[in-house]
Amino acid sequence: MKKNLKWIFIFGGVIAACVFVIIFGQLKTEKKGAEIYVDQKLYKVIESIEDPQVQSITVKTEKGWNKICYAGGEIWVEEADCKNQVCVKHAKASFVGSSIICAPHKLVIRVVGSSQSAADAEV
Repeated sequence: MKKNLKWIFIFGGVIAACVFVIIFGQLKTEKKGAEIYVDQKLYKVIESIEDPQVQSITVKTEKGWNKICYAGGEIWVEEADCKNQVCVKHAKASFVGSSIICAPHKLVIRVVGSSQSAADAEV
């Protein structure tokens, strides 16, 4: 009987935690953008990467070029002329604070954003 009661409390706690995350997760919206740095200097700020249609920009430096694409809250390097292609093979960045780095071109793409409650969001 005690074992069953223990499992009921564990299962109830997990369900309560899931409901809490679902409810409060929907109350927050996150506006995501990106900052692009070349040689540790801010090159460009993308205000929003949330557009459903794919947008792209090409960053040209004296070391080479990178074609950066973004849509649906994600940003990635589509093409680059560097030898190792690590930046192209990197997964799409979508979480605030995540980044993509192209070391040969000294390029850093960082996802930035701000959280706000849904009540404060602009309509």
